[in-house]
Amino acid sequence: MAKEIFMTQWFSDEMLLAGESLIKRLDETNAKVQAAFWLLDGEDTIWKLTLISPLVETDGPRNYYQRIDDINESAKPDEAVISLHDISVSGTHNRIFKAFLSIRDTVLWDEKLWVKKRLGKNFIGSVYFEDMYIYRMDFELLEENIPGTTTKSTTLPLSP
Repeated sequence: MAKEIFMTQWFSDEMLLAGESLIKRLDETNAKVQAAFWLLDGEDTIWKLTLISPLVETDGPRNYYQRIDDINESAKPDEAVISLHDISVSGTHNRIFKAFLSIRDTVLWDEKLWVKKRLGKNFIGSVYFEDMYIYRMDFELLEENIPGTTTKSTTLPLSP
């Protein structure tokens, strides 16, 4: 069985790599990950990997967690995987995901600014977060699911 890591208040390279590996493997299963980011809960000081997908809405969160669990189960013994306890799945109505839409008509709406970026003690739109690391914001998929968005979009891949 793979080595399961549990998140703490410290941001580590191990959690960063484990999250990136999970996202790549989800992409291989057509999991439609529109956004993926680590978010530090300011009250509990625990990091959660948040995955946004329209499949959470259509297939239900239980099925999406099962997909993640299957990926974790198939991991190599020396590969770090993220405990399901430290993962949050959400549909496109996630408050942070929607906050990114609130800046789409501003100078901040540049997808290159929101890939592989750590942001601490900040606001996006009107949503405050203590700390965050963004793997991806898939603006093309984001706009397909939000009526009235017409911004040019690009999806930037994770590094190899």
